[in-house]
Amino acid sequence: MKAISLVLLFAAGVLGEPCVSIDRSCVEMVAGLSVYRTHSIAAGSPDVVRAFLMVHGVQRNGNTYFRTALNSTRLAGQLETTLVIAPNFKGNDGNGCYDSVADGELNFPCDGWTDGQSATNAKTTAFAAIDHLLELLCDNEKFPKLKEIVVAGHSSGAQFAQRYAAANRVDGKLRLPVRYVVANPSTYVYLDSWRPEEERCAEYDDYRYGLKKLTGYIVETGVDALRKQYPLRNVTYLLGELDTRDAAHMDTSCPAMAQGPHRFARGQAFFKRLNETFPSKHKLLVVPGCPHNADCMYRSEIARGVIFTPDR
Repeated sequence: MKAISLVLLFAAGVLGEPCVSIDRSCVEMVAGLSVYRTHSIAAGSPDVVRAFLMVHGVQRNGNTYFRTALNSTRLAGQLETTLVIAPNFKGNDGNGCYDSVADGELNFPCDGWTDGQSATNAKTTAFAAIDHLLELLCDNEKFPKLKEIVVAGHSSGAQFAQRYAAANRVDGKLRLPVRYVVANPSTYVYLDSWRPEEERCAEYDDYRYGLKKLTGYIVETGVDALRKQYPLRNVTYLLGELDTRDAAHMDTSCPAMAQGPHRFARGQAFFKRLNETFPSKHKLLVVPGCPHNADCMYRSEIARGVIFTPDR
């Protein structure tokens, strides 16, 4: 029995060998989420120096984004020293989402996880679940060499990462610094009522697009605190040079179109406005040759430079 247990621990990456399969063998339940990871979060790892947390897109396919993050980490030559994590926000609301949700697993509205809404089967919000995950990573006994946490996403995952960077209340209170990588989101949460497009609808500045009619986790953060803290957070925006088409579930609602005609234009407009009105240390980088494709973005030298050599 002891020998079998050791084999299982080794397969799960507990004994130092990273778990790199995209099947369920690399999944651990953490904070009510199914989490793909290279090393056990519950057991810890004495060798990892960086946690790279990748948030999936609208299809809630954590395994695919785990693979994307693994490929980026391998290309950077950092697999042995990086804890790669890909949480899965399950949805089974009968409104387009029919994921299998296990006992004790959080069940979110189909896209409510992207802006920090509560689960349908618990009071826990999507943002609070990530708060708890980051707190676990800050356990110095389990992760003695861990130096930083990177929260990244692409498309809907980037919407999550941007809103979480703006709204969360744990950054600055944790043992470890947190950086955010926001790649090709469909929309942004603006800090003021300005938009690049003149034609707007009544709800263009409501949350998730702006700071009116807040719902979910962000209510407790509040507008004033958010406007103060977000410009001070370590955020890098990555825009695919060719992400200029209405493709891959791009938000074409009225509030979204007020931000620009496509993702590339929206990112440029948001970044320009942010630094005109709320001076920040945020960075924006364009990834040449990339359309709306997570692998193209995160395999790029530019993205790897941001994630693994941030001061380059």
